[in-house]
Amino acid sequence: METPRRGKKRDGRVGAETKTVRSLFSKANAQSVNATSPRSVEFLYLDQAAVLDADVLDMPRAMDVVGRAQASFAKGEVRQPHKVVLRSGDTAESEELGRFNGLSASIGTPVQCMGFKWIGSFPANRKLGLPRASALIILNSPQTGLPLALLDGTLINAMRTGAMTGLGVRYLAPSQTRKVGILGAGVQSRTQILGLYTALPKIEEIALYARSISASEAVAEDCRRRWGAPVRAVRTIDNALLDADVALTITTAHEPIVLARHIKRGALTVQLAGHECEFGVIQSCRKIVTDDWDAVKHRAIMTPAIMHQQGLLHDEDIYANLGELILGRKAGRESDKERIHYCHMGMGINDVALAWSVYEMACERNLGIRLPLWREPLWV
Repeated sequence: METPRRGKKRDGRVGAETKTVRSLFSKANAQSVNATSPRSVEFLYLDQAAVLDADVLDMPRAMDVVGRAQASFAKGEVRQPHKVVLRSGDTAESEELGRFNGLSASIGTPVQCMGFKWIGSFPANRKLGLPRASALIILNSPQTGLPLALLDGTLINAMRTGAMTGLGVRYLAPSQTRKVGILGAGVQSRTQILGLYTALPKIEEIALYARSISASEAVAEDCRRRWGAPVRAVRTIDNALLDADVALTITTAHEPIVLARHIKRGALTVQLAGHECEFGVIQSCRKIVTDDWDAVKHRAIMTPAIMHQQGLLHDEDIYANLGELILGRKAGRESDKERIHYCHMGMGINDVALAWSVYEMACERNLGIRLPLWREPLWV
C-alpha cells in the first residue's frame, strides 16, 4: 500500500485562490485496473483528512463544479434515479430515529463520470459528540463499472449543499442584500454560511438562531475565525428573520417555524429540509425555484411538496429549476420587490460531480491509499 501524502490544507475562505482542475470529468485517472497485472483491480481510498487535503472546502470551486452539473441536468445530459430512503417508518417524524439516503448519478453523454452516495442521518449522534450525518461515496469507471475510489463523503455532502445555496442566492437574492437570517446551527450551517458569504461577500450581517444558544455561538465564532463572515448568534427566530433579505432554514423541524409574518416584501426564502415553512410563506411568492421539482415531489416532505399533495400548488406554479437559470433559459430575480422561494432537496449529480473533482485533485497530489479489490478474480 502507498503511504498517503498530506498536502497543504485549505480552509475554503472567501477570496482564496481557486486551484485549476484539468477537467471536471477528465478520464486521465479513470483507471482501476493495474497496468502490470490487467486482471488485478485497485481503488483509491480517501479518508476525511485526504479529502481536506484535496481542497474540499474550496467553495468557489464547489460552486463552479456544482453549477456545471446543474447545467448538464437542465440539458438532459444526466441519469439520476430517485433518491432511495431507508428509515424505520413511513413518516418524516420517524427520521428522528435515524435514516439513510442513497443517491446515484451518471453525468455526460456519453457518460463521463458516475457514482453513488450512501449517507446516514442520526440526530441523536450530537449527544455522543458525533456528527449527525456521515457519508461514503463510491466512484466507478464509466468504461468498466469497476470502482475507482471510495471517499469520505461527509464534507462533500455539506459543501455541495452550501454550493447550491450560494448558486441560488447569486441568481435570486435581492440586489442590495444586507442581512441573512439562518435557522439551524448544525454542521450544514457552516457550509451554508460559506456559500452565502462566497456569493454575497459584501453582506453586513448573518443572524444565526438555534434552539441552543451555545450551539449557534459556537458556529458563529467558527465562521468568523475561519472566513471572517459577519455571523452573530441570536436568541429568537424573530431576531434572526427581522428585516432579513434572505431567510434560510436548515433544521430537522417537521412543523412550520417560519411564518409569513417573518418574511418581508422582496425577500428570498431558502429551504433545505422538511416542512419548515407555513403555506403562507410559499403562497406569497411570485417565483418558486427548485433544484429538481420532480425529486422534491417524490421525496414529499418539503412544504411545496406537501402543498402539491393537498392541491394547493401545481406543477405550473413552479417557475424553474436552478439549471435553467444557470443556462439563461429563464431569468432569475427581475425586481427587488419579488418574493422568491428557493428549495433544494439534494441531487446525486452534485455529490458525484464534486466527489469526482476531489478525486482528481487527490490523484494529482498523490493523496490517499490504494487498496486492492482483488488480485485475481475468482470467476470471469
